Amino acid sequence: MSIKIDALPQPATDNPNAIDLAYELGELPFDLRRRGIPVLRDAGSGRLRIKAGTADELELRMEPASVVLQRLALKEELRIIGLQEQERRSVILVHSDSRLRTAADLKGAKLGIAARINPDDSLRKRHAAKLVDAALQKVGIAAARPKWIELQSEKAADGVHPGRRELRALLSNEVDAVYADRALPEESRRLLGLRELEGFSLYTPVLTVLTVSAGGILIQEPSVEVERLLAHISLASDWAIDHPTEAHRLAAKQLGISENAIPFIFSEDLHKQLGVNVSDDKWSKLVNLKKEMQDHGCLQGDFPLEESLDRAILQNAQLLADSGELERPQRESLSQYAERDLPLSFFNERPRAHRLQGDEEALEAARLFAEEIRPGASDRDRGRKLPLREIRRLAELGLLGLVVPKEYGGPDVSTRTLVDIFKIISHADGSIGQIPQNHHFFVKTIDLIGSKEQKSFFFQEVLNGAQFGNGLAERSSSKGARKITTTIRKHDGEQGFVLNGNKYYTTGALYSHWIPVTALNEDEQRMTAFVPRHAPGVTVLDDWSGIGQRTTASGSVVLRNVKVPESCLLPHFQIFEGPQYFSAFGQIMHAAIDIGIAQAALEDAAAFVREYTRPAFGSGVTRANEEPDLIRRFGELGIRLQAAEALLDRAADAIDHARKDLNAETAGKAALTVDSAKWLVTETAIEITNALFEVAGTSSMDRKHNYDRHWRNVRIHTLHDPARLKLHHVGKWFLNGVYHEYKM
Repeated sequence: MSIKIDALPQPATDNPNAIDLAYELGELPFDLRRRGIPVLRDAGSGRLRIKAGTADELELRMEPASVVLQRLALKEELRIIGLQEQERRSVILVHSDSRLRTAADLKGAKLGIAARINPDDSLRKRHAAKLVDAALQKVGIAAARPKWIELQSEKAADGVHPGRRELRALLSNEVDAVYADRALPEESRRLLGLRELEGFSLYTPVLTVLTVSAGGILIQEPSVEVERLLAHISLASDWAIDHPTEAHRLAAKQLGISENAIPFIFSEDLHKQLGVNVSDDKWSKLVNLKKEMQDHGCLQGDFPLEESLDRAILQNAQLLADSGELERPQRESLSQYAERDLPLSFFNERPRAHRLQGDEEALEAARLFAEEIRPGASDRDRGRKLPLREIRRLAELGLLGLVVPKEYGGPDVSTRTLVDIFKIISHADGSIGQIPQNHHFFVKTIDLIGSKEQKSFFFQEVLNGAQFGNGLAERSSSKGARKITTTIRKHDGEQGFVLNGNKYYTTGALYSHWIPVTALNEDEQRMTAFVPRHAPGVTVLDDWSGIGQRTTASGSVVLRNVKVPESCLLPHFQIFEGPQYFSAFGQIMHAAIDIGIAQAALEDAAAFVREYTRPAFGSGVTRANEEPDLIRRFGELGIRLQAAEALLDRAADAIDHARKDLNAETAGKAALTVDSAKWLVTETAIEITNALFEVAGTSSMDRKHNYDRHWRNVRIHTLHDPARLKLHHVGKWFLNGVYHEYKM
């Protein structure tokens, strides 16, 4: 059996390169996008273009050493910032039924080698001849060398890989054998009816150079963007050494070949050969190659090779890699929208939103939505499938306009109803349940401090199906007190303001039409800027990788010189200048989410025990759900869940009371009851989602059930606002009669 050569996979490139490895591992593109650095990349090319802090566009390339030396000889302005050396396996291929068996049989044989369109073509043939001569000398043959045949293309560049050209010549009997510095996997050889010459298998070092250039302009100073990129490459190569199997898998993907082909083409130590550190040994080989190319007329003129090496970038990059500032690659499955944005059609083609008329209609819409999203909840979590269709449906059903005041056309549901809706949706899917929390938080912000014009505009946006994301939290390497670093400043010489900063944990921002962003003005006052999702300077990055709430898209928002008109700026600090229930309103929705997840976990546990759990040995019952100890445990969990729900309802009523009659007393009671409920809900939800496995038994932990999502979702979500602090807030009241006040 044989196949056509064209059926073989054609490699995208000759060698796996460090740039693509770092990019594939994830942290490189995330880090660059977080910093607002535009990147242009062709996968597998070993090239990357970035817009640096200067006006210049920098290009990084991984190229054969001979190509780089020729570019330097032509006086191109390049800086060498890395060297990569890999061992590639070289063989001689013959027909399966050929008389040629060993190196001794090559006497007088026609040995083909493809002519390549590279500056080191003649060197390649010389190196190949040396290897063959050495093999012949080992078997005692000093004369009657094989006849080398250079295999030319019909065109100067016919697009045919040299390895294929060699195979075609062999299969058409133009030559007796071919020299291949890129060996074929065993299966491909068998299908083509070929085999390797016995006793000839060598590993040839291949040197690749990483360079940076700026369109022919001399780079005067080290670029921080390039240093950051090089540091990521260093961390990626370290990762490869510790993860050889996965590194080889990524290399195969990069080359466009099967994973099984890697050991036939490269050394088994390929995973150790992906780094670009400039060692003395690698540099000596580059210097020797330059001399060899000059001696054989492959380079015209001379140039100071040492001056092209940018040691400052190398040193700074290594310091950055060692600092711990950069995230080390984890090779986890992350969203495809970490590199690019959602399609515009997701935002522009949403169906018209229904306008709810009151609490009961809102509850019915929530029940309908929950039934629709429940069946796919586990699969979405397991595969981190973003709920794009479900989020559109949330808007279509009118569930984004719940707290819009009646005077502006909204249902203005009670806090008790809002809590019930969050429980209903989170019971079906805890991740989707969390997404609209910040949306309602900012609708309430507009209600409390927005002008009439702002209320009229934004409330109509919401009732028409627009969703608010959020830009509240920030990450920092500092271990000190939290501080907002995002700034909003008056635009010099123009009307309006300019917004700059980085936000994280931006739940819902990826799906939203508007992103409300918290920032400090010149007077260090907290402001909220409502920014269009696709405004110039806004980058939304789905780099959320938490163990739970996996489809909330709680990643990053990067803001670079974003223009904000005064009509989209609200004085958030004014909410806290007197008694307020706003903090309690924001926190109670979080508590409702956790209750909904806990309800689902307890129901799943009960269903599993009834259907699958075997009774304990010696229990004396035939079914697990008849065991007295299990019945007792479910009683404990059920009572705690009911108690948490009752306290949550009481807290919702306290908020509604404060809304109708706001003063220090009503605001204090609202904060007290919400803090109490938040603590009890957290403790109860964590206990129930953990106890699921305790009561259901070992088989409930099979991955196919994915019950651990309940615990993962609750565990990570309850960290939003540490419950341990609530005990102190509540304790101050019961001991000293002092209500806790939330201040900004």
